[in-house]
Amino acid sequence: MNIVRGKPPNFDEICAVFPAARREGVIFTYGDTVYVNGAPGIPPQLKAHEATHAQRQAQVGGPAKWWERYLTDAAFRLTEELLAHRVEYQTLRHLDRRLAARSLDFVAMRLASPLYGGIISQREARRAIAA
Repeated sequence: MNIVRGKPPNFDEICAVFPAARREGVIFTYGDTVYVNGAPGIPPQLKAHEATHAQRQAQVGGPAKWWERYLTDAAFRLTEELLAHRVEYQTLRHLDRRLAARSLDFVAMRLASPLYGGIISQREARRAIAA
């Protein structure tokens, strides 16, 4: 997986649906490339999260098809983000088991944020990620 500082080829389409995606630090995966809108380094748990998106994009016919559906289908977006957020949480748990509960709260808060279009509440996200 390549990690670059920049914006994915469909950045304008993403921002049309999710204006919060313009913020610095937001990360996007398009194929085998992770685009970081800000500093190019990302922590291990987010690498694992984005690797999940890259794998899923390959499974559904490529990044263009995946992104088209992701931007228009909230149920698909929730499914994809739950898969990636679960991997992120599991990675955090293995990095520091003492922080597992706080990590779950943090990951659930991110999934419930407006960045993903309000597809789930924080309470539901916490339950679904830990499942």
